[in-house]
Amino acid sequence: MHPDTFSLTEPSTSISCSKKRKMSPTLRASLSSSLLLVLLAMLSASSSAYGKVIRPGLKPESLFKQADAGCLTQKDAKFPQTVRVNISISNMNQDNKVTLDISKRSLSPWDYRIDEDHNRFPQVIADAECRYSRCVNSAGQLDHSLNSIPINQEILVLRRELKGCHHSYRLEKKVITVGCTCVTPLIQHQA
Repeated sequence: MHPDTFSLTEPSTSISCSKKRKMSPTLRASLSSSLLLVLLAMLSASSSAYGKVIRPGLKPESLFKQADAGCLTQKDAKFPQTVRVNISISNMNQDNKVTLDISKRSLSPWDYRIDEDHNRFPQVIADAECRYSRCVNSAGQLDHSLNSIPINQEILVLRRELKGCHHSYRLEKKVITVGCTCVTPLIQHQA
């Protein structure tokens, strides 16, 4: 092969280029991004336990023990019933302005109600309430052909309970409304 020529061969594709023919910028960018993705996939697959074949007799926990080299391993890989947890929220700099803007611009607008409970973490949760039972059109008028319904999400909260003179904590599921959306109404035909 000529020193100014390169070849990329795959099972069903062969691409050759030389200095005599110039590769289009689009094709060059496509090839570069494809090669980069393949390289990243190979690197990530080789560095994690995910996707590795487990040989008979090899315990899955040993894959993770190898991945955490230098760390002490627990004898029992199961989660304990009680743990110490830091409940401070690490990412407080989220942009709430964008979320509030969406709630007003939506064709199914909503308002927020504050749910406060001093025996729960988080103590304050913003819960959405649909502003109308119908959706609005682009002119802001109610559209009676569409219904506005809540979008619910199940979250975990930490519940504090007083038992004797000590507080105990347990995880609890809570369903909150995160927004509203427009749907076509269900039509029930009477027989």
